[in-house]
Amino acid sequence: MSDSEEEQVKQAPIIKPHQKQQKDFYAEQLQANEEAESQAPLLVVVQGPKGSGKTTLIKSLVKHYTGQKIKKLVGPVTVRSNKQHRVTFIECPSDINAMSDLSKVADLALILIDASIGFEMETFEYLSLLNNHGFPNVMGVLTHIDFFKDNKQLRKTRKKYKKRFEYETGGNYKLFYLQALKNEYYLKQDIHNLARFISIIKIAPVRWKTEHPFILADRYEQGKDNTTTFYGYVRGCTYRLNDRIHFVGQGDYYIESFEEVLDPVEIITTQKKHRSLKDTEKLVYAPMSSVGALTIDATAGYITIPQPIFTEKNKFVNNEEQDDEDIEEQEQEQELPEGVRMVRELQQLTEGIDKQLEEEEDAQLLEGFELEEDQPIKKKNNLQQIQQQRELVRLKNRVNIKIENGTVMPISDTLLATDLHELIYQNKNGINEFDSVRYIPKVQDRDSYREIKELFVTGFYGQNDVVDLENLEKQIEVEEQEQEQEEEQEKKDNNQKDDNQKQKENQQERQQLVNELTNSNLGLYKKGIYVKIVIKDFSSSIKDDYPMILARSEVGEDNLGFIKIRIKKHRWHSNILKSNDPIIISLGWRRFQTIPIYCVQDPNDRLRFIKYTPEYDYCYAIFYGNFAPQGTGLVCTQSLSNKLSKFRIAATGVVLEMNHQFDVMKKLKLVGEPFKVIKNTAFIKGMFNSSLEVAKFQGGLIKTVSGLRGHIKKPSKLGPDGSFRATFEDKIQMSDLVFCRTWVRMHIERFYRLITSNVKLMKTMWELRQEKQIPLEFKPESTYQDQERVPVKFAPLRIPNNLQQNLPFESKEKVKSLSFRERLRQQVEKNLPVKSNMTDKEKEVYSLIQRLNTIKNEKEKKREEKDIHKQKIKEAQFKGQKQHLEEGKRKYKQQKQKDKFIKQVKKQQQQQ
Repeated sequence: MSDSEEEQVKQAPIIKPHQKQQKDFYAEQLQANEEAESQAPLLVVVQGPKGSGKTTLIKSLVKHYTGQKIKKLVGPVTVRSNKQHRVTFIECPSDINAMSDLSKVADLALILIDASIGFEMETFEYLSLLNNHGFPNVMGVLTHIDFFKDNKQLRKTRKKYKKRFEYETGGNYKLFYLQALKNEYYLKQDIHNLARFISIIKIAPVRWKTEHPFILADRYEQGKDNTTTFYGYVRGCTYRLNDRIHFVGQGDYYIESFEEVLDPVEIITTQKKHRSLKDTEKLVYAPMSSVGALTIDATAGYITIPQPIFTEKNKFVNNEEQDDEDIEEQEQEQELPEGVRMVRELQQLTEGIDKQLEEEEDAQLLEGFELEEDQPIKKKNNLQQIQQQRELVRLKNRVNIKIENGTVMPISDTLLATDLHELIYQNKNGINEFDSVRYIPKVQDRDSYREIKELFVTGFYGQNDVVDLENLEKQIEVEEQEQEQEEEQEKKDNNQKDDNQKQKENQQERQQLVNELTNSNLGLYKKGIYVKIVIKDFSSSIKDDYPMILARSEVGEDNLGFIKIRIKKHRWHSNILKSNDPIIISLGWRRFQTIPIYCVQDPNDRLRFIKYTPEYDYCYAIFYGNFAPQGTGLVCTQSLSNKLSKFRIAATGVVLEMNHQFDVMKKLKLVGEPFKVIKNTAFIKGMFNSSLEVAKFQGGLIKTVSGLRGHIKKPSKLGPDGSFRATFEDKIQMSDLVFCRTWVRMHIERFYRLITSNVKLMKTMWELRQEKQIPLEFKPESTYQDQERVPVKFAPLRIPNNLQQNLPFESKEKVKSLSFRERLRQQVEKNLPVKSNMTDKEKEVYSLIQRLNTIKNEKEKKREEKDIHKQKIKEAQFKGQKQHLEEGKRKYKQQKQKDKFIKQVKKQQQQQ
């Protein structure tokens, strides 16, 4: 190794292991700070049925974090949980629209379960909404546990609810228990455990939120010219500014201005010794709940002065029994402390400090102290006294004097302290007022220094020892010079370090400024910053209980077209869904009403139309609406009413494909019957209505019930209009039915209506029939009827003898078939009388029995015929009565509708 390399190695700084660990710790902490600065507050949605304790839980959590109490909870509440962590709480109403919106933006969902009731319908609805909108983190909270008085029953209930909650969420999510209430708040230990889990939870990223920025408004201000200002944090991802914004549940609006404002709950980035928050650093920001007195904007400031709440002592004395003079005498007699007296004076304050300062000439801050003008200190020209004082001070520094409980006299212009011995050990009047520069020693001889030195040296000090003051002074001067050089070197090193740090800080600040300028010029607003949005031409009404979500209008998602989704009816919805019935779909940031048609996919990739959704299986649905990325979850409902008569979520699905047109085919079977058959040719009628339709289907394949295939030839002049000639594989029967299977393209309605606060929705046919009291149309042809089919006896198969001889042995008949003459001869032989060995008497008995049986059989036949005749008469009577009854009902309803219509017309005429 060369000399230059050795010098470089010697000059290189040595990094010790503990320094390296410390450096890594600071790097990780800096990275954590940068990540924390780019994070918006954790959005916690508290959901549960009515009366489950949502408001009480949020109030308890806010009190745990900040120590403040909220009387009326409205809108989002943001608190600072620690230096680099903030939490926003919002209560979820039972409205299906608000539940759907908050399920899309929630980072953590606290689902409250009333232990005295159990799982309710809103809980399952919200879990279904979360599952189809990304499923963020979930925590269950079991409330009203104090309802159970028996511990055994409580343990069983806890176990049952925990098992059901895990089954519904499909994961190992935590279920908390809130024991009871104390002073209208939950117990501190239970809230502490819940807050601990909220602070350490790891947020699972949801694809929709990481790709679509949005703002949950904390507050709003309605200005002039139909402009409204909204304030909130940018969430999801970086916001790229454009000219339009989508207000969820209200529609699209144009942006007048968009700017970054001061963060009301800033992240504490300064490195301090204490890890926990101070009382002054604990903040709560709930502008819609009237919490916090000061609101600062870029252009204005708003100060809210609430009504002072305090109670004075003796305030509850009855005024009728004691007069005001008696109360004043009692207060004068009582010796009140100074603090109590000052607080009571502040409570009774009527004028401000500025007015009091104008009335009084000099303001007296505390008793016993007066502000006077400073007088200049007179300089002493006695150089000898100054040198002696310096010698004493140097001696003091040399022997490391430690003064404990030392007292000095106060300095004045006329009096100077002269005796160090008396100052240190005897005088006890003044404290910490000694000035060594202006001190005059009483002893000026060298011999007196020995006595002074003995006071500061422990142990035996010899009388013969002599102190050489000259050498002592030289040593003191040398040491002082060395100390000065060391201090100068340290100052230089510190200045270099400070300069390097300042340069780095200046570079970082410049880079931040450059980034901010470029971002502002490019319209980029990072996630986690607090912004102010001004929307023009905003005239819709806003409900404070509903979440105000402002989402960016993404390019392409504003376009309308046909969307193909995979859908399944919810297992708890009472009815199946029907094609061409209007339905409300929550897809992306928008909720809209559309008319879908349902279909399934055949093996040849054909989309086949179906009239209803399957009961327990998936199918496809195609509707007209806003485009959304593939894989986006959606939820379908049939109405927006808050009546919990049935499960409100009708179906759930996911987006598969988007296009401007889809070919959905409906199966159509045309039926005809032959009216003339000539060998393999047949003439068919009843399948088409005109020869033009026949020409359109010329060459099409047809098939009979028995399976004989054929195809359409040409229109025929024989028979009615629409008949045609067809050829088949074999001769068909006159009783055969002929089918032609075809496919018809279905028309998809281009119906789209965005759901807003004042929109009127399209009604289904069932709702219209209920309102108008219109019965279902009865079609007798659609009812099932009994078919009487005559059994057909086919002739046996006969093979000619010439053909049979040429067949192989396996195909030949093994049993010889008789000819006609041979079979006739066998029948004649069977009918010949047989000789019997019966006697004449036996023959007479046998003939008598035969005659009696014949009579019996005849009577039974007549009886059966009478029964059949009676049954037919009864059936005919019953059918006639039923038809007569139905006709009477139909005529009665028609007459009733006519009367109702006439009354309405008369009323309208009278009103006109």
